[in-house]
Amino acid sequence: MSASGVVIRAGEPHTIRTRGITLLRSGHKEIRRLKRANHTPSIHGNKVWNSSFLIMDHLTRQKMTADQHLLDIGCGWGPLSVFAAKRFGCQVTAVDADEDVFPYLDLHAQINKVDIEQKVLRFEKLTQKMLGKVDIMAGADICFWDELTPVLYNLIRRALRAGVQEIIIADPGRSPFYALAEKCEQAGLDSRVVERRTKTPKNLCADLLIINN
Repeated sequence: MSASGVVIRAGEPHTIRTRGITLLRSGHKEIRRLKRANHTPSIHGNKVWNSSFLIMDHLTRQKMTADQHLLDIGCGWGPLSVFAAKRFGCQVTAVDADEDVFPYLDLHAQINKVDIEQKVLRFEKLTQKMLGKVDIMAGADICFWDELTPVLYNLIRRALRAGVQEIIIADPGRSPFYALAEKCEQAGLDSRVVERRTKTPKNLCADLLIINN
């Protein structure tokens, strides 16, 4: 039972149990309850996005530690935030421009018994001072509009100036994401794009843009 009294039973429909965490699909009764309460995300924060799982695997391979601080940008329902807090016991700050995603993040945090700091902010409002407290910045499925490419590029540059050690952005293959990767390469950043695959919770593939400081 979570702090909110929500009970998620083994084998319950519309649940995802993977990598030590429990996530809820759009059809789950608790998700439907939030929708009935008029929590309707407006910037694509309407489900668990699959690229999150590939970042989870990357952080596991990198052996993230409890003394690090992860900034989850465009956090949505919070699968990446929940995973990092649960798996590594690290500090996690979840940021999204859409305040209506946070009831869904709260639900997932309660179910998985983790605490996550939350901020309602657009990418442009993440200052160098805020970023100075961050070790790793990551975001899944966040570069879906052409106008986001320069915004994210500028955020990456601010993060690097602030001392963020690693930036990971995952995407299934949209053109704005590849435009972002190209801008990073042309600017001479220590960046690379790698393809990642997983078979859990299903067969998935995404590209990771990884930038190191």
